[in-house]
Amino acid sequence: MIEKKAVEYRGKMYDPPVLSIQGSTFEARPQADFKLIPEEPVHASINSTYDIGNFKKPRLPIEIGFLNDSDIETLTNTGLTRVLDMPIKFPGSGTYKLPDELAPLTSIIMKIANYEAALNPVDDYYCYLTVDFSEAEAGACLREAPCHVDGFQGARWDPKVKLNHTYTFCNTHQTSYFVQPFDFSKLDEKKHDVFWEMNRQVAMTNGLYTWRPDDRAITLMDAYCVHRGTEMLEQTWRIFVRLSYEVRIFDRLGNAHNPMFDYDWRMVERDIEQLQLTALDPDSDASLRVFPHEDEDGNPIDFSDAKAKGIRPKKTQPKLHHRDNFERSDLIWTPPPNMLELPGWVYGEDLKRLIQG
Repeated sequence: MIEKKAVEYRGKMYDPPVLSIQGSTFEARPQADFKLIPEEPVHASINSTYDIGNFKKPRLPIEIGFLNDSDIETLTNTGLTRVLDMPIKFPGSGTYKLPDELAPLTSIIMKIANYEAALNPVDDYYCYLTVDFSEAEAGACLREAPCHVDGFQGARWDPKVKLNHTYTFCNTHQTSYFVQPFDFSKLDEKKHDVFWEMNRQVAMTNGLYTWRPDDRAITLMDAYCVHRGTEMLEQTWRIFVRLSYEVRIFDRLGNAHNPMFDYDWRMVERDIEQLQLTALDPDSDASLRVFPHEDEDGNPIDFSDAKAKGIRPKKTQPKLHHRDNFERSDLIWTPPPNMLELPGWVYGEDLKRLIQG
C-alpha cells in the first residue's frame, strides 16, 4: 500500500503519494528520424514567449507517434500510481528519473523524451509528469474541466515567459480539441476567467470545430491548443498521462514530490477559484461560467455517492454543442483543405455543410 498525504482546499482533494527513492533513470537521445514541420504552429511556437494574441491562430496538436499493443497492455494492466505535476526532469539536464511506482511507463516516456530532445535542444525546461486514472460514469469525464489550455499565463505572470508545450496519451476517449480562432481582446486578465470565455466562444460556434486524435496517438500541443476531456460513452476505466515541459516551477500544494531529485520547494494553495474572476459575458449560459464541482447556480455539488462507489462522477459540463442551428456567419472559419480532410472531426459533415453554405 502506497502512503498518501491527503490535501484539501476550496472543495478539491489531492492525495500526493510518498514515492520510492529507487527507480528508473535514463538520458534522452534525440530521435534519429525526427522531422521538424515549420508550417505546423505547434512546432513553430517552441521556445517562443507566451502571447495571448496567438489564440487567434487555430492549431491542431501534432500526433508524434502511436502506442503499440505492449504500451496499451502497460496502461491497462500494470499497477501505476496517480501523480500530479511531478518533476521527472530538471533544466540543464537531459536526465529523466521515474520512481519504481511509475517505472512501467519508462519505455513510453523515453519515446517522448527522445522526440523532445530532437525538437528542442534548448534545455531550459522542467518536465512534469501527471498520471491519472479511474473508472468514470457514463457521460462523465475522467478529468472534468472547462475548455482550457495547459500552461496558461495569466495576470500574475508579467513579464510573460517561454511557452509551455505538453505531450499526452491515454487508453481510451481521447481529449477533444477546439480548432478555431479565439479572440480575447476584450478580456481583462485581472478580472475575467479566460477559460469561461473559451467555453463561450466554443459554444458560439456550436462546438462544430471539435477534433479528436487517433485513439492510440501520442500528441504534442502548445499553450494555445484549447481543449477539454471527452465524455465517456459508457461507464469506463480510463488512464491519462501527461508530460508538461515548462520553464516555471509548479508549486501547487497537492503536486507529487519526486524523491529521486534533491529539491525542496515551498508548496502553496493554488487554483483559479482563489482569483475570484468573473465571466466576460455574465448573460451567457450558466453552464459556461461555473466550476465543474458547482451546479449552474454556483452551489457546491454533493458527490459523496460516487465517491463511495470509487468512480468519477458526472460534474457540471459546459453546453458546447446543444443548438440545432448555427447562423453566426462572422464566426465561420474555414480550415485549410488538407486539415479539413483529416480524420478526427467530431462534427465533420456538419462543419463542411456550414463552410460550403
